[in-house]
Amino acid sequence: MTDIPVINNRTANRPDIVLVDRSVRRAIIVDITIPHDDNLVKAEKEKVSKYLDLAHEITAMWSVESTFIIQIVFSVNGLLAQSFDQHLKKLSLGCLIKGRIQKIVVLETARIVRRFLTLEP
Repeated sequence: MTDIPVINNRTANRPDIVLVDRSVRRAIIVDITIPHDDNLVKAEKEKVSKYLDLAHEITAMWSVESTFIIQIVFSVNGLLAQSFDQHLKKLSLGCLIKGRIQKIVVLETARIVRRFLTLEP
């Protein structure tokens, strides 16, 4: 996808979802992060700079007018980042999906904990 050489593993991260709307000539990079509660704000701020170079390259390579970076950040216990509602609006997703996402995250966290607790020594 890119011609930029990989220097280390931190710069080799790929976005979770890339959407291209050719009718509006716009691309959207979606990155989903599920940190622990303590790192919620930190994870939201860190991710912005991670895909800036990729956004510029996508704009030039795919002949789109703009490329947006959207971060979906919620914690393992279902807490949401302050910008979560704004990002859902940018993706044209209704608020009903917010509750579903929280439910899925909490259920998956419970499943992981349950699996860990039932491990035999």
